[in-house]
Amino acid sequence: MANIFQKGQKFASNALALLQRQIKTPALFVHKYGIADFTGAEGDVLNFRRPPILRARKKNWRGNDAIVVDDIVKTKIQIALNEHPYSAVFLSPEEATLDEVEYGRDIQQPQVRAVLEDFEETTVNALRNANYVLGVVYNPASGNAKESDPRKVAVWARKLFQDKYVPTSGRYWFVGSSVSAEIASYDKLQDVDVSGLPEALRDGVVGKLGGFIIVEIDALGESESFFVHESALAVAAVAPVVPQGAAKGGGVAAGQGLAVTQVWDYDGTQLKDRSVVHAFTGATPITDPEIGADGRLKLDENGAPQMEFVRAIKVTFGPASGSAKYTVSGLPGSGTFTLTVDGSTTDPIPFNATNQVIADEINELQGVSGAKVTGSASKTVVFTENVTMTGTGVTVAAA
Repeated sequence: MANIFQKGQKFASNALALLQRQIKTPALFVHKYGIADFTGAEGDVLNFRRPPILRARKKNWRGNDAIVVDDIVKTKIQIALNEHPYSAVFLSPEEATLDEVEYGRDIQQPQVRAVLEDFEETTVNALRNANYVLGVVYNPASGNAKESDPRKVAVWARKLFQDKYVPTSGRYWFVGSSVSAEIASYDKLQDVDVSGLPEALRDGVVGKLGGFIIVEIDALGESESFFVHESALAVAAVAPVVPQGAAKGGGVAAGQGLAVTQVWDYDGTQLKDRSVVHAFTGATPITDPEIGADGRLKLDENGAPQMEFVRAIKVTFGPASGSAKYTVSGLPGSGTFTLTVDGSTTDPIPFNATNQVIADEINELQGVSGAKVTGSASKTVVFTENVTMTGTGVTVAAA
């Protein structure tokens, strides 16, 4: 199919602006990597080591107890460069000779824009597809203020971040258009000084609640929503080298931390010039070692550290859907235990608590209602929401 260029008419010097989405997310994330990082990297993957995590132990005062020697366990972050977006177009001799073609406006800029939009899709998809352990519900129609009040939802998200030691600065609430419309009508929404924000984010700022700057993201679905820290993703972008056989080419700054390469060559079989703009990109969720109640790393059966994604929180907008069922066994003979649902932990539950007391503690958690508990030696917990539950001091398994 031939390109369509306007001709034979006089055009105003200022073209009519296209209705295009604003690209925001790539500029937000602070971990950015380029050609200098990936050159020579095996499998196009970067490996960054973390410092070991140790916790002091206490020796009995004037006691004869032997000391415990801990192993040094190192963890690492892997960042992959694994996407190759491109835009390729032909330009016929008829178009180049007879049509009103401005190369920068009509060819290069739309191609660069296409690759940049794909880069944002890569970052958004990394958020969508991450394995979340933290979640909240924002349901404006709920009778529970913890779910219907956006400030209380944000405050609860802040608690989840605080419990995981996520830094207080650089916290955002990414929202789609429907979520944004609900929040924008909230009368206690705080204003934001946008002067310190990345320029790409400023026009999308809705306000601030619970320490989170709320930003409407065009690339999200209208009901999608995430609480995000600026370190949640590592993004990678590399401009490919210009091939030796290309007629001409070079790097083009696309903005948002993305550099692309444009290559011009000639297809003699079709007698057409060809422009190709492409880049290498990637986005990886940053996971952290899971820390147990004793302050030490949780290890799997092979002695490897268990990693979890806690630098972002998934928001369910509207009524939570689905269901879940868990068994709780290994109840203690004394003391207390706790249960954690989507990152929210109950108060300590007495070892001999009745099923109703356990259910009441669970239903106090944000985003949970109608959970039922049955059983004696082991308990069965049934949720009306699709949730993830773990426990401390007990064994929890999906039923």
